[in-house]
Amino acid sequence: MSLRSALTLGLLAIHFSHAAQAQKEHTLRGVDPARAHHYQPNAQGNFQCLDKSLDIPFAQVNDDYCDCPDGSDEPGTSACNNATFYCANRGHIPGRLSSTRVNDGVCDYDVCCDGSDEWESSICPDRCAEMGSEHRRKAMEMERVQRAGSQKRMELIREAKELRQAKTKELAQKDSELAELTAKVENAEKRKLELEEKQRVANDASEKSHELRKQKLQDEYLGDMAGYRKLLGAELHQLRAHRDTLVLMLRSVRESHNKEYNDGAVIEALDAYAKFVDASPYIEQAAMEYADEDDRARRERQQQMDRDNEAQDDISVDACKTAIEIFENELETLNDDINMLFGILDKLRTGYDKNYHDLAVKAADVGLREFEEARKSDLAEIAEHQESNKIDTLRLRVQEAMAKHGELGTSNSSEDHDENGGNDSQLAEQLASARTEFWDLQSSLTRLNNEVSQLRELLERDLGPDDMYLAAKGACYSLDAGEYTYELCLLDRASQISKKDGSRQGLGSFDGFGDDSLDYTVLRFAHGTKCWNGPERSITASFTCAEEIKVVSVSEPEKCEYSAKMTGPFACPLAVLGEDEAQKEHVGDRVPVVDGPHQHSDAERIHDEL
Repeated sequence: MSLRSALTLGLLAIHFSHAAQAQKEHTLRGVDPARAHHYQPNAQGNFQCLDKSLDIPFAQVNDDYCDCPDGSDEPGTSACNNATFYCANRGHIPGRLSSTRVNDGVCDYDVCCDGSDEWESSICPDRCAEMGSEHRRKAMEMERVQRAGSQKRMELIREAKELRQAKTKELAQKDSELAELTAKVENAEKRKLELEEKQRVANDASEKSHELRKQKLQDEYLGDMAGYRKLLGAELHQLRAHRDTLVLMLRSVRESHNKEYNDGAVIEALDAYAKFVDASPYIEQAAMEYADEDDRARRERQQQMDRDNEAQDDISVDACKTAIEIFENELETLNDDINMLFGILDKLRTGYDKNYHDLAVKAADVGLREFEEARKSDLAEIAEHQESNKIDTLRLRVQEAMAKHGELGTSNSSEDHDENGGNDSQLAEQLASARTEFWDLQSSLTRLNNEVSQLRELLERDLGPDDMYLAAKGACYSLDAGEYTYELCLLDRASQISKKDGSRQGLGSFDGFGDDSLDYTVLRFAHGTKCWNGPERSITASFTCAEEIKVVSVSEPEKCEYSAKMTGPFACPLAVLGEDEAQKEHVGDRVPVVDGPHQHSDAERIHDEL
């Protein structure tokens, strides 16, 4: 063979080798390396569709015509709308794309950062080095955050373990104290009841003695007290009539005087009378009723009043004493009123202008002279009546009776003390001490019961995996959100605080974790302050992994139903993979597939590979 022939054969061999390599690359374009073994000619030189439905000539693979029902013959073209295109994405994470998006003129960097899906035009430069570097930076940052959060979560768990041990020990100690204190309360209550029974018996005896002395007082003094009360009653009738007479005189002047005269004395008298009537309006009405009565009707009314008073007031020392005090007070008031009204009329009769010839005023002047004579006669008659009935003697007897009555009202009277030898006072002191001891112990027992209940409730409640929320329970975190400040206290309560006036709206009390009761990264708060014309306020707080616990944002997606985003270690894993292991995870299973009508599930991928 000549040299030229040898060179020609060599060139042809190289050409066919390159052509074969190009054909191979063309055939395997868009094929997942894990499936490459399926894209080899079989014994008949054909390609078998992956669903085994057809055998087609191998040359028809990636010929831009869809032959296989499952689209497996066109992994690198857009001919089959149910096929997928594999992007190697060297330097980043491999991806799989719906083949309908191959060579569509759009760079799908979210899946194919190497631009291989646009192989026909090569318009998409490879960005995998850049995107892979950024992805690894974010992954490392996420790993750092998760490691720090995981470490913080482990610290909370260790703290919770120590706290639970301490709380459990505290509960056992308080349970023991509770048993001891309950026994003390029972003994104190028993002693209190015993002393109360002794006091009841002593009181019964004392009451009987008291009633005997009271009956003795009544037998000795009631007659004299009733006689004294009747004398006061008779005087009252007369003095009421005197006041009524003076009131009627002044009322007549007010109603009938000639206002054109403008007499200063009349004006002054009527001003004084008006103040009196304003202070005691019922007096003028009583005087008018008195004026409407004749002498007979008046006597009958007064006699009926005397009978009623006798039936009501003269039945016991207590009732008679009360009536006497009322009568004496009224007599004092009547004398004051009479003196004041007489003074007004007396000043009027000496000061009015006689030249005016005011008939109403002149009538008052005459009437006042008649009143003076009648009052002098009435008072003399009253004095004579009281003297004949020995009022001074009766008054002394009444004073003596009231003094003894006052002694009866004193629990530690000398007579009681003498009869009981001071035992009542000693018993009262013992009972007061026993009651104080019992109520102090009972108060301590109530407080201890509450502490035990709170401890038991805390130790029995769900506090998350490994009690991770225990150490942070009740800790509050807030967010300044402009018009309001939002405050969330872990496993406790949530509030919305107005910056305008400081008012606080409850957003609810802790009501559990996530809806499935296993999502411990979500806290639910319910039954807050009711909204006007709306539901009760509530808020749901969702955690993302971070070392620091804080409220990031609060929104109100529905009326009075709030949502909070928080960070904290509660959402961090307890173990974080290293970078090499994470990369293996990404390369092996975490291959992203774009959303679309023809994406393949993990189960389908496994089936395809089989």
